[in-house]
Amino acid sequence: MEHLANSMTEELGFFSPRGSLDGELEGDFKEKERFIGFKITDEIFYLPISNVSEIIMLVPITYVPRSMEYIEGIINVRGTIIPTINLRKMMGYSRTEASMSSRIIIVRTEKVHAGLLVDGITVVASFSPSEIEIQSLPTKNPNIDIITRVTKVEGKISGILDSSKILDSASYEKNKNSVEVSEKSAS
Repeated sequence: MEHLANSMTEELGFFSPRGSLDGELEGDFKEKERFIGFKITDEIFYLPISNVSEIIMLVPITYVPRSMEYIEGIINVRGTIIPTINLRKMMGYSRTEASMSSRIIIVRTEKVHAGLLVDGITVVASFSPSEIEIQSLPTKNPNIDIITRVTKVEGKISGILDSSKILDSASYEKNKNSVEVSEKSAS
C-alpha cells in the first residue's frame, strides 16, 4: 500500500505538495493584504477583499428619482435592497453602456451594504505592506477623495479605493443635497 501511495505522488508531480503548504519561505503568506482588482475604463483599481461581500453579474437596477448623479439606483439581492453606485460616474469618467463584463461588487462597512458598478473584474491580488504606499490620488471628480493608497504592479501605479470613503462620499453628497433642497424650500 505504501508503494502505491509513493507511486501516486510521483505520478501527480505538479499536484504533489512540495515544502510547507503555508509557503516555502517563512514570510510568503504573512502580512499580505488581499485585494479584488477591477476596471474602470482601461484603468485598474483595487478594493480590499475584507470589505467585499460578493461579486455579482449585472442585474436589473431600479432608478431612484432625485438621487445623486452617480447612484444608478437600487438592486434586490436575495431579498435585500442595496443601493448601487456607478464608480465610473463617481470618479468623473463619462458614462457608457454596461457590457457583458460589467459587474457589481457588493461592499460592506459596519452599517451599510452597497453595490459598486464596475466595468469588469481583473484579478485577486495580494500585496505586502512594502508594496503599498499611503498616498491619496485625485480622481477626475475633484469633490471625491476615495483613493487612499497606491500600489505599483508590473511598473504601473494603481489606486486602492477605500470603500468606507466611497459610502461616506455618497452619504455626504446626499445630506448636502437635502440641505440645499431644504434651504431652497424655506426661501
